Amino acid sequence: MKKILISIVLACTVLPLSAREQDNNTQQDTLRSFCVKVVDRKGKPIPNLVVSSAGQTASFLTDRNGMVSLDGIGDADSLVVFLPNIGETHIPCAGLDSVQITVRSKTRFRVQDRKKPDNLRTNPSNTINNVPELLKTRPARDLAELLTGQIPGLRITSGPNGLTANIRGINTITGNTEPLIVVDGMAYDSFSVVNGFLDVHSIQSIQVQKDGGLYGMRGSNGVIIITTKGASANPLSY
Repeated sequence: MKKILISIVLACTVLPLSAREQDNNTQQDTLRSFCVKVVDRKGKPIPNLVVSSAGQTASFLTDRNGMVSLDGIGDADSLVVFLPNIGETHIPCAGLDSVQITVRSKTRFRVQDRKKPDNLRTNPSNTINNVPELLKTRPARDLAELLTGQIPGLRITSGPNGLTANIRGINTITGNTEPLIVVDGMAYDSFSVVNGFLDVHSIQSIQVQKDGGLYGMRGSNGVIIITTKGASANPLSY
């Protein structure tokens, strides 16, 4: 009986310590400093912009170099940046420790991982640079028909819930394998919805990114970035 009591006491003492050690290790693995730089479309820094994170109450101002550094940032956090004319903007921190935000116009901006610029370079095999030219030789009635067989690893299938897209090689624990679709900077979670409203003849270019880390958890299944003719003609467009 005494041995049983001793074992119970030891278990109650050791388990909380193990839990605390695990929490400490998790915090050490995820919390980090995060650097933000904000520039205009000509690359000039923008000072005195308010920057904070969604999980913290403290706010900071960008310095004369357009930069600010925040501490204690984790993957679950998101930046809150007050951009000129655009206002409050939320940017996911997952997988990043520094970003550069380029304000392109009164309504558009671009986010770039400052330490991994190679991630933003276009892989020609995953891009259709000139959709109007492609349509001359390969007519398509909608986005699904246009993309079928054009991008390696991208599959368009039809099911009970309509059309779905999947980028081959991406695993998910949620059961949802649809990539994020971004049309002229606007994000959509359903390929079927975009296929339903987007006129294929209005598209200028399409890029498929298997790694959608810049879009946080929403880009975990990849990203299909679509630029329309009107947006591509505007030098300030995203």
